[in-house]
Amino acid sequence: MSMIRTPRLLTSLLLGLAAAHASASGFGPAAAVSGQFQPEQDLLVANFDSKPDPDDLQAIAALGTMLQHERFSEVDFLAVAGAYGIQGGSYIAAPKLFKLAFGNQWVDAHGDREAAVKAASQRAIKTLKDGGDVWLQEAGQSDFSAMLVKAIRAELPALNSKQRIHTVQHSTWNEEQTTPEDFLYVREYTDYSKIPDGNGGGNGTPSFNNQDGRWWTIVTQHEQLGALWKEAKRLSDANNAHAGYDNPTIAAGGFDFSDTVEATWIFNLNQLKDTDDFFATFVGE
Repeated sequence: MSMIRTPRLLTSLLLGLAAAHASASGFGPAAAVSGQFQPEQDLLVANFDSKPDPDDLQAIAALGTMLQHERFSEVDFLAVAGAYGIQGGSYIAAPKLFKLAFGNQWVDAHGDREAAVKAASQRAIKTLKDGGDVWLQEAGQSDFSAMLVKAIRAELPALNSKQRIHTVQHSTWNEEQTTPEDFLYVREYTDYSKIPDGNGGGNGTPSFNNQDGRWWTIVTQHEQLGALWKEAKRLSDANNAHAGYDNPTIAAGGFDFSDTVEATWIFNLNQLKDTDDFFATFVGE
């Protein structure tokens, strides 16, 4: 999710401390390289908060669209629902959407966070033992990631998690709505990359926020992806404003899947410029 809010003083101070520490220790954004995901051995863990901005629902559909494309057929992944932090507003449950996007490869951290952490950590530990890395796509806050990394490090105490677990975040608001100690923990114990925000173009990541909704007809009628995007639109329209945030792009009938820039960064696809490029690449006219 990407929303603009007035930051709390404590969180702002911790953000500054964490950034200074990252620079001093050499594991901040400059230390990470886009496109290092190795599909034959790595694991993508895609975290979605879905609270309260319904743009996550479209981001779920967008990532599902990517992962169902033939070029990503070898990617091992797990999606996480309910990976929210301390923000207000209502959680938007979307089990049908997750199933359409990811099949059975998702867990419900809203319904049972401990069970979700256990399932995700088992997948991650297997990947790490087999020589792969773990990539955390933060389409939400880092509270769940902190629990996950703690579970991994408890099982693999000798693991250099700063080298083997990569966290990618694009939203300052998401950072500010993470429990402060969890934010610092993830910055300390993973290779943390803060990339440019996906709500605006020309900044190093694609612009996946566009009030032009002309692609809706194409994606909702698509033979393979139609049901997925119909459900994403149904849920985002029904929950906009009612969950606690009025997303102007969704209100205008457009597309907002800005969190998906983390996936394009992980998979080295930042040559995509905007929503038009995304749909032309993964859906076609």
